[in-house]
Amino acid sequence: MSEERSEDSRTGEDAPVPVEDAVPGEQDLAAVDDAGDAAPEPDDVAEDADEQPDWEVLASEDPRSRAELLAELTEAEARRDEYLEDVRRARAEFDNYRKRVMREGTSQRQAGIAELAGKLLDVLDDFDRTLEAANASPDESLKKGVELVYGNLVHVLKSVGLERIDETGVAFDPQRHEAVQTKPAEEPRDEPVVVEVYRPGYALGDRVLRAAMVVVEQ
Repeated sequence: MSEERSEDSRTGEDAPVPVEDAVPGEQDLAAVDDAGDAAPEPDDVAEDADEQPDWEVLASEDPRSRAELLAELTEAEARRDEYLEDVRRARAEFDNYRKRVMREGTSQRQAGIAELAGKLLDVLDDFDRTLEAANASPDESLKKGVELVYGNLVHVLKSVGLERIDETGVAFDPQRHEAVQTKPAEEPRDEPVVVEVYRPGYALGDRVLRAAMVVVEQ
């Protein structure tokens, strides 16, 4: 409350007189109205967010009949299923193609390794004879040099799957061994056994590149 001064009839002095609060002007009322319009009520916002199209009303307003709408829906679903089936078929064909390419690549790689290893078998035989001669030589440096080169070559070939067939005391296997001589065993045997190797054989995985020439007891 604000106060104004008035003259007291008895004392002649100014006395405080109460004055009513100021009434808001038109500009203040307009600002209040604008604020009310700018901030919608929460319920109105929620109703707008939850509002969904009424499909039944839209369908009733469509000039097409219910049977026509149902037919178009059925046709659209059929096209959808056809597209999905095409995608599944294309994916399956691509997966089969990828697997086939991988198998063919592996097969070609193994064939290339087998061809190269087959050409090196004679070189390995020459190394075997050279190593025997170096072991009989008094020159230790020559022996060590030949062993080093031979060992490196064998290591490389083993790394690609080449296996040397030169075991003795194992059962004779016609897929891995070639018997060039047969000896009678001192004791009866259930199966022939390899007792000596004339020339080693080589295999690459399950493929025998060259059978070993062996002596067999039976």
